[in-house]
Amino acid sequence: MNTIDRPTPRGHRWLVGVVALLALAAAACGGSSSDESGGGADQGSGEEAPKVDPSQCPVATLNTAAGPIQVTLWHAYAGLTKTTLEELAAKYNASQSKVQVVVEAQGGYEELLKKFEDRLADPASLPDIVLTEDTTTQFMIDSGTIVPAAACVAADPESKAVYDQILPAVTAAYSVDGVLWPSAFSVNTPVLYVNETILGAAGVDTTTLPGTLDELRATAEKVKAANIPGLEAPLVMKIDSWSLEHWLTGDDKAIVNNGNGRSGLATTSELLQPTTTQLMEWLQKMVADGLLKAIPSTSSGVDEYLAINNKSSAMLIQTSTAISTVAALLSGQVDESALASEGVNADVDQGLKIGFGPTPGVTGAGKGQIGGSGWYLVDGPDDAAVAASWDFLQFFLQTPNQVAWTINGSYLPILQSAADDPTLQQEFTTTLKGEGLSVAFESLKSLDPTFPGPVIGPYNSFRTELRTAMDNVLLTNAQIQPALESANTRFQAALDSYAADVGG
Repeated sequence: MNTIDRPTPRGHRWLVGVVALLALAAAACGGSSSDESGGGADQGSGEEAPKVDPSQCPVATLNTAAGPIQVTLWHAYAGLTKTTLEELAAKYNASQSKVQVVVEAQGGYEELLKKFEDRLADPASLPDIVLTEDTTTQFMIDSGTIVPAAACVAADPESKAVYDQILPAVTAAYSVDGVLWPSAFSVNTPVLYVNETILGAAGVDTTTLPGTLDELRATAEKVKAANIPGLEAPLVMKIDSWSLEHWLTGDDKAIVNNGNGRSGLATTSELLQPTTTQLMEWLQKMVADGLLKAIPSTSSGVDEYLAINNKSSAMLIQTSTAISTVAALLSGQVDESALASEGVNADVDQGLKIGFGPTPGVTGAGKGQIGGSGWYLVDGPDDAAVAASWDFLQFFLQTPNQVAWTINGSYLPILQSAADDPTLQQEFTTTLKGEGLSVAFESLKSLDPTFPGPVIGPYNSFRTELRTAMDNVLLTNAQIQPALESANTRFQAALDSYAADVGG
C-alpha cells in the first residue's frame, strides 16, 4: 500500500490514529459503556477502556461562532440512499440558520477513499464529515485526521443518552481499544432472499428458511431434485470475501492477531485455518454439484439479482441495503426506463413473490458481522466547523431521522428508540420492504458484541487476495490449499507494509 502521509499535528486535537438503481437491487456491497469517555466496550484487552480528551472535540465553539458555517460531507451512496441523505441534510439546513451542510457524492467507496487519501497532505482540503466503508476503521484512525466520537460524547454530556441507546453490536463494531470512533453509522447485514414460488414448487416450507450452511445445502438439493424448468442453480452468489468474513466471525474465528485487530494493530494473518478451508470446500462442492451459481467477483452488473428475477435461481445471499430498491421495483415505484439509463436492462417481474430470512451461518442463522459505513468527524483547521459537523450528526441521530434513514435509505435502525417507533413498527409489519428490513434488524440485534469482526489496516488488500482465491477455486476448480496459501502470503506482505508505514 502507499505510505500514509500524516498531516502536521494542529494543536491538542490531532490524534494518531452500489446502492444504485438496478434490476432487482444494488449491492452496497453493545450499548455504549457507561464510562465518562463514551468510548464503548473494551474489546478483549481485559483492561480498562482508554479515556479520551474532551478538548479534542470543541463542541462549545458553535455557540459563539458567526454563521453560516459550511460543512462539507462526502459519501459514496447512490439511488434511494443518496436521495434520502440529501433530504435529511436539506431538512437540517432548513431547521436553523447557523450551519449549512453541503452533501457531495464521490463515486464508489474506493474512489472516495482514494480522494480522501490524496488530500491527507493538505488537511484544510479534507471534507468535514466523511462516510467510509466499514473496512476502513483502522485506516481512518491511523490517518490522524479523525475526532473520535468518544471525545465528543465526553465534551457534550447531553449526547450520552443517545449513544447509550446504540445497539451493542454497533458500538462494538466501531470501537478499537475501547474507543468509539465514528460519530454516526449506516448499518447493514446480509440476508437470504428467496423466490417463494420456486421453493413452494419444490415442496420447501418457506415459513422456516435454512439457518445453517448444511441446511442451505439440503434446501438447494431439494430444489434441484424438483427439476423446475428454467432453474440453473438453486443458489446464486457473487463471489466476494465478505461472505467468508461473516461466516468466520459468526463462528468466532479471528482473521488477524491482536484480538482480531481490536486490542492492537493487526500484524499477522490468521487466514490459514481449518474453518477457512472448510468453507471453501463447502462452496466448491456446491458449485460442482450444480447447487450454486457463482458470479465472478469482477462482475460489475447485478447478475445475482437478475437470476432471482428471471427464476434461474431461487435463493440469494446479499446485503440488506438492497431491500428498499427490491421492494420499490416489485411494486412498480421505479420506472424500468430509469434502469436503462443506469446500464441495467431487465424485465422486472412485478409478480415475483420474494421472501427474506437471516443469512445462514456455520452454526446458526444471522451470525456474522456488521457491514455498512461509519460517519467520521474530520479534525479540520476550523474549530467551529468541527462543532457544526457534530451538531449535524446529532441531528441525524434523532429518532425521526433514523426512522427515515431506515424506511427510505434502507439502512437498519441502530437506536432502540428508532426500532420502537410506531411508524417503523408499522412499516415492519405491513410492507414487503418492512418485512425484509425487520428480518435484517433481528439479525443485527443477535450479533455478538464480544466478537464483532476484524479491524485491519490493509483491509482492501485482504479482500482482494481472498476474492482472487475464491475466483480461482469456484470458477476454475483450482486446488483450495494452494489458492489460500497464495492469498495468505500476499495479505501478510500487505500487513507487514502497513505496519511499517504506521510504525506498528
